[in-house]
Amino acid sequence: MTIFEKVLEIYQEYYICLHCLGRMFSLLGTDTTNYDRGKSLLLTMAMENHRVYLSRHENHEEAIANLKILAEKAMFAPAQSVLNREGIEYNTLIISEKCYLCEDIFSNISSYAKIAIQNLNNLEFKDILVGNALNSQIVNREDTFKAQFNLLNSESFKNHFNREVGKELSNNLKKPSEFANPDITVIYTLSFTSSEVTLILRSIFIKGRYNKFIRGIPQTHWDCRACRGKGCESCNFTGKQYKTSVEELVSPEFIKETKAEGLKFHGAGREDIDVKMLGKGRPFVLELRNPKVRTLNLEKIQKKVNKKNKKKIKISDLVYSSKEQVKNLKFNAENTKKVYRALTSSMENVTKEKFEALLHKLKIVFENQKIQQRTPKRVSHRRADKIREKKIFQIDGKFIKPNVFEFIVEAQGGTYIKEIIHGDNGRTTPSFTEIFGFPIECKKLDVLKIY
Repeated sequence: MTIFEKVLEIYQEYYICLHCLGRMFSLLGTDTTNYDRGKSLLLTMAMENHRVYLSRHENHEEAIANLKILAEKAMFAPAQSVLNREGIEYNTLIISEKCYLCEDIFSNISSYAKIAIQNLNNLEFKDILVGNALNSQIVNREDTFKAQFNLLNSESFKNHFNREVGKELSNNLKKPSEFANPDITVIYTLSFTSSEVTLILRSIFIKGRYNKFIRGIPQTHWDCRACRGKGCESCNFTGKQYKTSVEELVSPEFIKETKAEGLKFHGAGREDIDVKMLGKGRPFVLELRNPKVRTLNLEKIQKKVNKKNKKKIKISDLVYSSKEQVKNLKFNAENTKKVYRALTSSMENVTKEKFEALLHKLKIVFENQKIQQRTPKRVSHRRADKIREKKIFQIDGKFIKPNVFEFIVEAQGGTYIKEIIHGDNGRTTPSFTEIFGFPIECKKLDVLKIY
């Protein structure tokens, strides 16, 4: 069966628009639109059948019948004009029908674009992508239609809609389409009787480092353990376990400038609540969700955050980042080296000479060796109970008083430093307590450097 015969077979049963006719043969030919492909098909058929009619060959009656199908069933104006010109009667009381496949959605592409444009007001973006979620009635009707007429070279409703609306939006907004990583994705939820538009705004990622100069605040917001964030007497109805966090001190200025709906703070590991983060700071990435503004003065924001939180935290080295950087941050967290300073106290007094001897022994046991750490008791309620192998690269120490010592420890990321010191009742081995032969406790801990 030829394409022309297939087209006549379709129109004898259903009316479909030129967009949908072209879609049914979309994989045949190139460098044209579905609309133009559909129109060319019908125009070629009208021309060929007109030629046959004028030649008065044996297919004369068949040519007239075909022209009537094009005029009456396909409602094709050029075929109607041919019949009028040749004085051939046909049913002129044609009832205007909607396209069986799209119910004229494709004839109203501009109206769908206008809906999106209204929703895109006051949003900053450089490129765009269109997607859609189709009602099952549309999908099922099209699948049945293609199976009925054995149409194997067609394009889907979804692809045609996305491309045509995308072109209309790009032309109106003067913004290009971007398929890999668009600033905004416009999602249409479509049925034959209604449509809704949802905008997905690509997150902005900003990388930097933070210092924490005070003890007693966590890296990120913690919901109250008692009420899980709902608010109760235990948390003074704040819903928070701790009054503030690094995340909460950093976030407001970024959310204000981007008009984002929210923010997620991704850190390269984390320090305990009672630990300071000194030196050049800990790497972090901010993920700003659904931002309405994308162009930021990062230096200005950095100054505002630091001025507002002086002596509490400081952020630095802000640059635009990406989702891949977040993945790398998480993946590489345990492969980093971190330098800690621990102020400790012992249960026994020792001389400086004895401390030096114990420190020498400590270095022999620990340096460039792996230790075994079972999940500490203090975090066992939120971490899997397992044994982790961690490497200690270097240890140095300083005698301060007979029962007060300072240690500098360079260790693999993810090492529990407090537990290396006190041993956690044997859950970390070896430990300073184990080597010294008497209990050693960590009183203050600071992160000095993260490689």
